[in-house]
Amino acid sequence: MKTISLVLRSAAALLATVAATSAAQAATCGISGNATASPVLYDPFNPAGLPQTNVQLNLTRINGAGGQKTDIVSFYLKSNNSAADGTSIIPVSVTGDVNTAGTGLEIFYNYAATPPTVAPTSLNPTGANRFLKIEFTGNNAASDTAVVNFKITLPANLDLTATTNLPFDAIFACSTTGGGSPTQQTGQISNAVQFPVTVLSALQASYAGTALDFGEVGDKTTTQVLATPASYTTPSINRVSVRSSGPYSVTLSSQNSYRLTYPGGNLAMPNQVLNYKLMFLGQTRSNASPSFSPVTCLRAGVPASEADLLPVVATLLEGGFGKLVSANYADTLTVTIAPLLSGAPSQQNCPAL
Repeated sequence: MKTISLVLRSAAALLATVAATSAAQAATCGISGNATASPVLYDPFNPAGLPQTNVQLNLTRINGAGGQKTDIVSFYLKSNNSAADGTSIIPVSVTGDVNTAGTGLEIFYNYAATPPTVAPTSLNPTGANRFLKIEFTGNNAASDTAVVNFKITLPANLDLTATTNLPFDAIFACSTTGGGSPTQQTGQISNAVQFPVTVLSALQASYAGTALDFGEVGDKTTTQVLATPASYTTPSINRVSVRSSGPYSVTLSSQNSYRLTYPGGNLAMPNQVLNYKLMFLGQTRSNASPSFSPVTCLRAGVPASEADLLPVVATLLEGGFGKLVSANYADTLTVTIAPLLSGAPSQQNCPAL
């Protein structure tokens, strides 16, 4: 048999450095939240996920013009897609010049879940209608912020994009005092509450296939092999599978510079080698052109259903007739895959290459 084995090397995770940004909203009252401590780390591929972790946020009321202030805000949290479904966020305590209701309740809702009723702000949360209600009792800048302790839990395999803070949308009802007549408003602020949870740029990679096998070619001449290349080309179902929360890089090398030889064979002797070419990520490499240019790939996705499938295809370039006889002509390919920071340049749709 004339075979090529593939060795896959992958790094596990890398810290991300790109944070999410907040979007504006039409209401003149509301809430925003920022971390007060160093972030905890979440690796989507860790089977333990992120066990229940205490995090602390400063929640700051949004005030309007002309002396208008938010006096009550009732809100719940959700993601802008289903990637964070299964998350748990529970406020356990609130400190500041505030009165509160809803501590101890789960205030995160899955993307497609039926939302709670938060308006008007006279409503109080219940076990069947879960949200956090904060009444700001002060009237100066020092009283604009409350410190909230949350318990947050993230299950494994959330399809989250690598980021330095984990943002959620706040859907709220709020009321105002000052600056004219009191108002009741509702709104949604994208990425309003950012938890100090760093989603690592992490990946899992595997080789989904068999050794690239050309079969027995000892009685085949080079002319015969080149005349029917499809007969000496491995199937494209042999693929490298990559799941990732961020972009990743791919490199490739051949132990024998894209030549098959037997154990103890001399690569400098033409009658002891069989040349082949390899097609991978849009590049064709052979002994005549062995240098593989590293490729930077777009984020694949965390679920197995979103894995990038990267075909590895080899074509034999020589027959075995006239070569020294051996049953074990072989080569070893090494594919190295490493996670990258979210802002890595020149990211490509690698399955399409």
